[in-house]
Amino acid sequence: MRNRLLLAALIVGAWVALKVIDIVVPWPAILFLLFVTLVIMIMHSTWLYLAQFRWRKRLVKQRRVEQRLARERRAEERAVAAESIVAAESIVAAGGSPLSSTQSGLPSAATLDSEQDTWEPWVDIFIAAKNESRVIETTVRNFFKLDYQKFSVWVIDDCSDDAMPEILKELQGEFHQLNVLTRTPGGRPGKSAALNEALPLSKGEVIAVFDADAYVEPDFLQKTLPVLQPENVGAVQAQKRIYIQQKGFLPDCQASEYAVDTYFQMGRDLIGGAVELRGNGELIKRVALIDVGGWNNLSITDDLDLSTRLLVQKWDVRFCPHAHVFEEAVTTIKGLFRQRRRWAEGSIRRYLDYIFPLNSPTRLSLVDRIDTLAFFSYFAVPGLFLLEMVSDAIALATGGQTHGRVLLMIAAVVLTISLINFFIAIRIYRNKTLWAAFIHTFEVNIYVFAHWMPVVTYSFLRILSGRGAGKWHRTEHGLNNA
Repeated sequence: MRNRLLLAALIVGAWVALKVIDIVVPWPAILFLLFVTLVIMIMHSTWLYLAQFRWRKRLVKQRRVEQRLARERRAEERAVAAESIVAAESIVAAGGSPLSSTQSGLPSAATLDSEQDTWEPWVDIFIAAKNESRVIETTVRNFFKLDYQKFSVWVIDDCSDDAMPEILKELQGEFHQLNVLTRTPGGRPGKSAALNEALPLSKGEVIAVFDADAYVEPDFLQKTLPVLQPENVGAVQAQKRIYIQQKGFLPDCQASEYAVDTYFQMGRDLIGGAVELRGNGELIKRVALIDVGGWNNLSITDDLDLSTRLLVQKWDVRFCPHAHVFEEAVTTIKGLFRQRRRWAEGSIRRYLDYIFPLNSPTRLSLVDRIDTLAFFSYFAVPGLFLLEMVSDAIALATGGQTHGRVLLMIAAVVLTISLINFFIAIRIYRNKTLWAAFIHTFEVNIYVFAHWMPVVTYSFLRILSGRGAGKWHRTEHGLNNA
């Protein structure tokens, strides 16, 4: 009831404000307000872009320096090797041993100090899975290729009735660090409940959460753990990507969606905004998880809810663009709408659940509050559109005057900014040519608005009707990610 009333008050309040502006404010003043809105949105987008531009520029400079140092180091090593050969030949000629104390293979004091400074926590990898017999073996084998020693893998079997339990049993005979937790039938459903059940059984200082179709490179933990190391950092999210081998319109559009997500996540990380976890390829410190009470069993989007609670409790969530986690794209319209409906409803509900601490100056910085509000506006526009269409339909039926100019113009502004952001993200993170990125930007925007408007509208109506949160549905996986 609380969220129902809050959502109704927010939407109606915004709609009434737009109506008052549309009816009372003179047209030149409306144009000025729209211009100010456009400038604010452009400034936010420019802020994100410039932050990444400077970061990429520093990265290129750093790589050049590293390449130069590597060349100098190789040249120095060749020179030292040549001197060593000459020295060894001289010692042998004199009847001595060619091995000195510095060449005995023992680590130096500097090497030991360097090793002691490296943070190598025990990592427990959690994979919540149900009926994933088609992908689970490949996924488990992939994780045991990690170039890291202190880790174990936990597969939480959520009452599977396919061949997955037998596959896991065989894998346990091969990998002694593979743990299988079989949930009892009749327990609370959902990914959050599965993860919470495994948490007290594990011992890791860091919990890494992956989907059953995840694929990572061997150096994944080596890249993400340094980002997680600072004391104030509670979690880190890796860059999500769609399997390269997947082809077709839907996978291609989802790959671009993920590129845009990377663009926003990277921008938010650089400006000190509110980075969000994505459920796959996320690492969380155990101390941070305990501090916020673990995962929320009532949430249908465990990652977004956890991100918000970490933010409210003043834990920093970081983004690591250098570590990639690959996953399977949704290949059917039905599966896409089911997945995005859950994402939309979960995101709206978590904002309503934490609306007061999210807007509290004692809990969040000004940047965090502005950043969070800016991204919530993407959900508000479809709701306002729905009210405007209903209002104008009633006005037309009763012979009244319609006043939808302001909302339509704001929608045009939002669409324009969206096109710009998609274009930049596709160019940077998908490495498409200028013309290919330009054409694909329009394709992806049509795809996004075609499914995002209906699922957000449905989510608003579901919450306003007082119905409970939708059921958590797993995404179907079937692609061999080897």
